[in-house]
Amino acid sequence: MADNTGVPTPTKLPMNTEGATAPKLPNPAPEREKRPFNFLMVVVYIGLIGYSIISLLPLYVMISSSLMTLGEVNSGAFTPRNFNVDNCILITTDTYRDSSGQIVTRTRSVVSITPEGADAAGQGIRATPSRTIERNEHFRLPFITNYCAAWHSANLGTYIWNTIRIVTITLTGLMIFSPLAAYAFARMEFPGKNLLFAVMIATLMVPEMVQNLPNFLIITELGEMMGADGWGICGDKRNCWYNNWPALTIPFMATPFAIFLMRQQFATIPMDLWDAARMDGAGHLRFLIQVVVPLSKSIILVVILFAFLGAWNALAWPILVTTGDSWRPISYGLQSFLDDEGNFAHLRMAGAMITALPVLILYAFTQRYFVEGLSTSGLKG
Repeated sequence: MADNTGVPTPTKLPMNTEGATAPKLPNPAPEREKRPFNFLMVVVYIGLIGYSIISLLPLYVMISSSLMTLGEVNSGAFTPRNFNVDNCILITTDTYRDSSGQIVTRTRSVVSITPEGADAAGQGIRATPSRTIERNEHFRLPFITNYCAAWHSANLGTYIWNTIRIVTITLTGLMIFSPLAAYAFARMEFPGKNLLFAVMIATLMVPEMVQNLPNFLIITELGEMMGADGWGICGDKRNCWYNNWPALTIPFMATPFAIFLMRQQFATIPMDLWDAARMDGAGHLRFLIQVVVPLSKSIILVVILFAFLGAWNALAWPILVTTGDSWRPISYGLQSFLDDEGNFAHLRMAGAMITALPVLILYAFTQRYFVEGLSTSGLKG
């Protein structure tokens, strides 16, 4: 405010009885509403905690047993008393007697294991205390003895490398073909689209073992078509798909489950983005690569994780289409090891832990995207 002279008049503040300015008191904090005791929620939380303990118990038993000695496992011990750490012999030159009794000298990668593990290992496959004549050690590395024994006895390094190759080829094909099919079902119109999509979804109800027969027939026909009597791509072989990566990867490069999840996510992309892309001269392929895929990272990571688990855990199909160890995955190596080491539970648990560790590490890094992808993929479209 201002008086007639143009000089602003100070604003009058409320005064207390003593003539001082009255301080502005803060608003009192609202009282927190007391919630009644909910007995049902207590029961729910107790049930969830119990279920979590039951779910984690097998993993704990596997980890603890892999760190025990054979005597501790057989005695029913629940926790290892001490970690049995030994020097893993990585490179040695051994002179030993093979299974036929001949003296052999070989430089190779072996491991120093417990007497129980040495007796269980193939005597003619690698040097063991009972048949070793001379050993020259070149390099040692301390590690948990059970894991060393399981790694070398089961030849897990070879099987893991085979699995990595299979997973890499499968995921590469999956990321090429599945988004194309999912985009066609979600964003394009063509005759019979809904019928084809319904038939594809219906195949999810067919057990995997039943699907192995038509997949096997496809591998047989296509492999023979490319063989010596057909296109000649296989050279002199009649079928070059057996015991090779095509039989292990091509049938799984476009799975109905992956197409379904991607299609549901792609259908939620606003049409306004497609209209804007068309105004910029973009076609379907460019729109898919530059707009749809970046907006669907979470669900794509979920598809990759499921495909990785499927390829990592596959057993029946690799046994069906392979006859040697050159392309057989880690699941076959673990199964063979468990059959051979049936009396040595600590080695079996160590082998199982080695094969499960990559999956646990992958899930630990992708858990947030996994949950987000499943919750935001949507069920409309």
